[in-house]
Amino acid sequence: MINKKLLVLSFLMFSVFLAVCVYADRNIVTTLNGSSFISDSGKGTNAYSFIGQPVVFATKEEKEVTSQSAFASLFYITQDPNITFENLTGNDEFNKIDVKLQVRINSKIGNITKIRYRIWQGDNPDWNVYNEETKERPYEGFDELSEVTFSTTVYFSKGEPINYFKVYAQVGGDDDSSVNGSTTTANYPKRWSEAYMVRISTELAGGVEIVSPDKFTGLATIDPKVETTNYSIDLTSATITLYEGKVEKEEDEASATSVYSVTVSSEKDEYGLYKKDEGKILYIHSDLANQVSSIPKALDNNKEYTLVIKSQNNDSTTIKRDYVVFKALSGGVADILTYPSPFNPNKEKIKIRYLLANRSNVTIRLYDKAGKVVCKLLDGEERSAGTHEEEWDGRNYAGETLATGAYIVEIIAGSDRRYTALAIVGK
Repeated sequence: MINKKLLVLSFLMFSVFLAVCVYADRNIVTTLNGSSFISDSGKGTNAYSFIGQPVVFATKEEKEVTSQSAFASLFYITQDPNITFENLTGNDEFNKIDVKLQVRINSKIGNITKIRYRIWQGDNPDWNVYNEETKERPYEGFDELSEVTFSTTVYFSKGEPINYFKVYAQVGGDDDSSVNGSTTTANYPKRWSEAYMVRISTELAGGVEIVSPDKFTGLATIDPKVETTNYSIDLTSATITLYEGKVEKEEDEASATSVYSVTVSSEKDEYGLYKKDEGKILYIHSDLANQVSSIPKALDNNKEYTLVIKSQNNDSTTIKRDYVVFKALSGGVADILTYPSPFNPNKEKIKIRYLLANRSNVTIRLYDKAGKVVCKLLDGEERSAGTHEEEWDGRNYAGETLATGAYIVEIIAGSDRRYTALAIVGK
């Protein structure tokens, strides 16, 4: 039989505990049915915030629910006033989207041993959102001193005009060593900075990299996929032109033969080439040709072309030109490149880079000079159209490093196959 007096006493003790937590300081984090309340006075050691991974708790319906709070697993941390931050990034607008973030961190009570940071792309940051883009990022390789300058370059790839970041610092480590008399990890001094604003000038396109055609090999399929990264999401204007032959500077463009030339912007994108939500230009040649009758469905096999992307600002003054010269190749496996060759398996791996015209099931085999298969890197694995790269460590099926000499790479994609040679040295 349950002791009623003990039950009542337990209830009263629990009620007193709740009262102390909620009313004594009014700075406790409360999580209830998926909602969270954070009271952060910012004063003394009584300011609290979430930190860590999502936490699982039970609802009234006895179902497990995962809190999507960005900081939940440790439930709360004490914001130590002895750790201070000074934002050195600057308040001026950046005219590119790869921004160097800098914050000076000072500790009055010992060396700083751990630094992390988070970014938010866009206005109105919600730090309770925790995904691949907003998760905590480690900052490593710094000297553990009482003053550390956090400095890292972040690509705000969405090109939003207003963005934010914040920095976390901790004094002490993740063991049981004592810091100022503290012997538990939970009591190590730690603090999150405020959220610092990063403003980007959206009239400019920044950090342009043309992913396909492949800059590394200078090759593409006869139906190339054009993709850029790090364009401003509020791109004022960009002109995309494909020329026959090699075009390496602005003066060459006047005399070159144009296959097509189209202009895209935030306000007008007739052919759907500008993916505004991703901040990139992305299209396949044949898709554009289907919309413009004057454009050939495919490029000529073994012919050289130049893709030029010209970015402009408000008054139509060119601020950036990107030139990619490439050769268009047909076939299931358009081309293979191995590098470095020769290679020493005791020091490095060899990369096998290949170009697919279409999505295919790919098999890659390595043969010795006698025609014997020594290794199978891929066995009918699906790969998309475009450039791919595999690595080989120079070992056979048994894990043994192969002897110095020449070897053959065979790549099969669908009904098409190609071969190339490589060499092993220095065993």
